[in-house]
Amino acid sequence: MAGGNCPETPRQKMIGMMYLFLTALMALNVSADLLNAFILVDNSILQSKESIEQKNFYLYSDFESAYALNEERVGEFYRQSQRVREAADELDQHIEDLKYLFVHTVDGEEFTPDNYRSLTNTSVGGQLMVRERGGARSHELKSMIDDYREMMLEMVEDSTLEANLKSVLNTDDPPPRDGVQVTWEREKFEYIPMAASMTLLSQIQANVRNMEADVVRHLYLRVDEGSFRFNAIEPLVIPRSDYVIMGDEYYAEIIMAARDTTQPPRVTVNGQELETYNGRGILRIPTSTTGEQTWQGEIAVMGPDGTYRSHDVSGDFLVSRPNVVISPTKMNVFYEGIDNPVEISAPGIPSENLNVSINNADIRRVADGYVIEPHSGTAGREAIVAVTADIDGREQSLGERTFRVNRVPDPVAKVNNQRGGTIARQTLMAQMGVIADMEDFDFDMTFRVTSFDVSTTRGGYVVDASSNSNRFTDEQKDLISRAGRGQRIHIENIMAEGPDGQARSLGSITFVLD
Repeated sequence: MAGGNCPETPRQKMIGMMYLFLTALMALNVSADLLNAFILVDNSILQSKESIEQKNFYLYSDFESAYALNEERVGEFYRQSQRVREAADELDQHIEDLKYLFVHTVDGEEFTPDNYRSLTNTSVGGQLMVRERGGARSHELKSMIDDYREMMLEMVEDSTLEANLKSVLNTDDPPPRDGVQVTWEREKFEYIPMAASMTLLSQIQANVRNMEADVVRHLYLRVDEGSFRFNAIEPLVIPRSDYVIMGDEYYAEIIMAARDTTQPPRVTVNGQELETYNGRGILRIPTSTTGEQTWQGEIAVMGPDGTYRSHDVSGDFLVSRPNVVISPTKMNVFYEGIDNPVEISAPGIPSENLNVSINNADIRRVADGYVIEPHSGTAGREAIVAVTADIDGREQSLGERTFRVNRVPDPVAKVNNQRGGTIARQTLMAQMGVIADMEDFDFDMTFRVTSFDVSTTRGGYVVDASSNSNRFTDEQKDLISRAGRGQRIHIENIMAEGPDGQARSLGSITFVLD
């Protein structure tokens, strides 16, 4: 602390000693920080190694599942993956044994690589790996790393992965520094704090597991090498025909189709390239003539090598004129004021794709067809039924048909199911009243008699009585009971009402008592 020949004072000596002591303390603090950093790095490397080992476990599980499904195709690559697995496990365990040797040599058997004291020891690495036994342990470690690397290089057909293997698992001596050549083992272990040596060994273990993962994944991908890759599947039904006659059978082939949504196919038909949608070529052929039509083309998909592979395709179809079947289920006319059931169909077209319209009437769909109800007052006119169909997203006309609209015929008034004639008085007296019968009319409909008169002659005079329903009144029955044999009983002014609520006059009935 003093210059020249001036002797140091006690105070100066004390200051100098304090400075040296402070410098030593600062050096010790920096060393402790560095050693703690090595411990943190080592822990991080070991955590990463555990994560890689977990991923490798699932990768091997996938490989085993693929091998179980297809031994012939997967076998070669699966056996190579098992060689990698065995070599990686052996090398990883060998390095773990070296770490235990380091710790037990310095701190004793009770300590482990996860818990040891001699972080700052700089001699144990050089002793065990360089000087002792002529460096046999280093030579063995290097040899195992080299064998592991060369074995995997023989399995790899990827230049990037090959370069990575050579770099990560390199055991070459480092380049000379200032004209001094240092060997790989001296660089890793000689005069290096034990905490740093343990971290370096952990790093080699992590590198072994990383390369194991990369190579096994490469082998797994090679299983499908040269195969087409698809990322979407869907069911596909190929019918022999969409039109089946009753008594025949419907035939279709059902398959699962796969496609690559990222590489749509190229489809060409009759020399024209088609647009594609969802991996399908969209073929539209306008038709102007009837008869059988054919088409030819090809579909090309990109293979794993980036080149397109083509396959011939062809097809045929039958073109016919629009045809529709429209048939009333009861008669060939529509009747005003009632529901007329109608069946409407078109061969080869589902009924739900048909659109039916009509003029002068209302139409509604029912379970087994349609019901048509002509508008009031349209009797004597015509109703035109028009049918279109939704075919491949387009509305196409299938035809139309004209029907006559008639008035529902009048029912026939009857008593005892008779329209007149001779009847026994007791038989006539036993009847409840007058009914309106729809003779020879196919529709299920009912008319109700609303009023009628009964008349006969008594003492040269006409006597009558009225009913405001379909039943005989007591007064009407009294007239019939007083009439004698051969006397005429007239049932007149018979009125009836149908489903439309309109009144109908049914005329009269004349009976002669027997």
